[in-house]
Amino acid sequence: MVESDVIAQRLRKAREEIAAACSGCGRNPEDVRIMAVTKTHPVDVVRAAIDAGVRLIGENRVTEGGRKIRRLGERPADCRFHMIGPLHRKEVRQAMRDFDAIDSVDRMKIAAEVARRMEVKELPQPRLLVEVNTSGEESKHGFAPDPPLLEETLGRMAGLGLEPNGLMTIGPLGRGPAAAREAFALLRRLAEGLRAGLGMELPELSMGMTDDFVEAVREGATTVRLGRYLFGSRGA
Repeated sequence: MVESDVIAQRLRKAREEIAAACSGCGRNPEDVRIMAVTKTHPVDVVRAAIDAGVRLIGENRVTEGGRKIRRLGERPADCRFHMIGPLHRKEVRQAMRDFDAIDSVDRMKIAAEVARRMEVKELPQPRLLVEVNTSGEESKHGFAPDPPLLEETLGRMAGLGLEPNGLMTIGPLGRGPAAAREAFALLRRLAEGLRAGLGMELPELSMGMTDDFVEAVREGATTVRLGRYLFGSRGA
């Protein structure tokens, strides 16, 4: 199991890379948060990450993540768990119960189920991000990066009483830095258009992972999601 001091060293290195990227594009590195992606890692690794200073934890599977959250028990008050993987509609209730945020709203029926659960159970709205497939890859989830479609989608969400906090995307796999940066720039432009068209703030852009987070920062990422960077291979 990777120890907290090793995670802390890697976290410092990631922050240095973020600071360098921000320096090159006139951004404040304090505006970029690091999310530790702990999928497939045991709860002891989650605990070590928190001990190392991580305050955002991302999990891809509802059941696995919920089990870790319960086993972890008490955690710092500013520590937040985010659901970042695709959801089935039947999983929404558990995601809202166990997680502080759902960053992977990839179709309207998920948003509608969140709204329904809020009404029926009087649950508070979790932090929500709308996932967009900026790479066009069939293996990726998310709405098409079509401005009118997204404007209509977010308008429908607002009609349900939902207030998305921003957008999320996953960069193209294995196509190099230029393709990754193009996908991230597209997400930024989409967010800018939606802010102007709908009057929503949409402050969050979650994009960039271990292999492409520097490009994401250069294009405006507010949260980068690091798994292998911090923990090594999955399950190691």
